[in-house]
Amino acid sequence: MNTLFALGTNHRLATPEEVAQARIPEHLLPDALHAIAQRLNASELVYLATCHRTEFYVVHEGDLCPGRLTQALRQALAELTGGVASLPESSRCLLLQGASVAQHLFRVSAALDSLMLGESQILGQVKEAFRQSAQAGLAKAKLHTLFGQAFRAAKRVRTETRLSQGATSLVSLARNIIRERLSQDSRPVAIVGAGEMAAAAGSLVRKLDGTRDIVIFNRSRERGQALAQQLGASFQPLSNLFEASNGFSVVVLAVASEEPVLSQAVAARLAPALIVDLGLPANAAPECAALPGITLVNQTTLHAESEANRQARAAEVARAEAIIREQLEELGQELLEHNLAPVAKALRQAFYQSARWELQQAFSNGHGTLPQEFLDELAERLAQRLVRTPMKGLREVAFTHSLQALDTFLSAVSGEHA
Repeated sequence: MNTLFALGTNHRLATPEEVAQARIPEHLLPDALHAIAQRLNASELVYLATCHRTEFYVVHEGDLCPGRLTQALRQALAELTGGVASLPESSRCLLLQGASVAQHLFRVSAALDSLMLGESQILGQVKEAFRQSAQAGLAKAKLHTLFGQAFRAAKRVRTETRLSQGATSLVSLARNIIRERLSQDSRPVAIVGAGEMAAAAGSLVRKLDGTRDIVIFNRSRERGQALAQQLGASFQPLSNLFEASNGFSVVVLAVASEEPVLSQAVAARLAPALIVDLGLPANAAPECAALPGITLVNQTTLHAESEANRQARAAEVARAEAIIREQLEELGQELLEHNLAPVAKALRQAFYQSARWELQQAFSNGHGTLPQEFLDELAERLAQRLVRTPMKGLREVAFTHSLQALDTFLSAVSGEHA
């Protein structure tokens, strides 16, 4: 398992802006990922980019030490994206090896490492990341085993605990503050964006107030109108928001943009209003928070709500962590069997050759002759029976010590029968 590495950064280590800065632009992805795998001398790679993490899971069997892998990734990102993507300083980077990689991925997939504990979106995002890498030929046997176990762990956490009950998304973290504002202010709600996060925000508003007027602002008319129809809302081009003035009780920002879409000047015209910024990087300029009448809630300020939610679910977290440990043990056994397979094959072949030679010698010394097919079958049956006891011992040796012990044993067996 020591050939597994996790690199990159996430919300536990870096700022939202730094996490976003590490992402590879969408149009560069296909070529960049293959090039990064080459630069890292990685035989397998999965790239996971979400609102809160930019992570690379790799199988590296070269001679680069872990620290050098991070440096190689930093250089590759900068060169392959023309400086658009970059890693933060090393102290704010993710660097895991071996079993720690599996534990981290299991916790990520099970939404134990999410800003919103138990959130429902992350598992689908991890599955999609793996699917894309597998389709590109970058995720093979080892990562297939790792991610397969991660998906099983996540499914068990979802079905065997209550972590997924209640607030399970970033949008739902802002539920209480949005509900309070809606109870105090009868003006319409503006939702900027038409993606998954914007749709979740609109659905939340509809649940809190079924008759509230909602206006969808978006650059794409087609997508904006589609979401407006879905929510029973109206649509306006995004440019209209920049000319609007104090017409909304709540403004939800959920746009994929490298630069803020809401300037201080526009926010001043919208005041008084609650601005819920779900974008990463932030959709609202930080100066907006200082404006009179503006209450700004963004991903950074939602951390406090996230921690309160985590503490309230401590017992469920403990159950989930126990499931993770069980699945890690199962992964260890599965990987061990993968590594033992060639050892078992070589050992069985050695026993087969010895048994066949002994049988052939015995029957050639005055005890008659055996048909070739029967001799082969008998030797194979003896080899299958003989291999069981040493393989049981080898499993214990490999589990207690290391796979190097298996290599030493296999070399001795191969040398004896060379």
